[in-house]
Amino acid sequence: MITLAKWTIEEYHRMIAAGILDHRRVELLKGEIVEMSPEREPHAYFSSEAGEYLTRLLGERAMIRSL
Repeated sequence: MITLAKWTIEEYHRMIAAGILDHRRVELLKGEIVEMSPEREPHAYFSSEAGEYLTRLLGERAMIRSL
């Protein structure tokens, strides 16, 4: 039986600060460090469109951050 190590947000941020995850596109999901696939043009376009839509919809009620 394999047991996966679950990481906390604090541990994840310490790994980033220590440079362990440099040059790797990863994110922390449910305690697991997962490789992210590269963002391609369709994803970038729709992310931008979704951010603009939410900004118009929510106005000053929320801050929308698009990456």
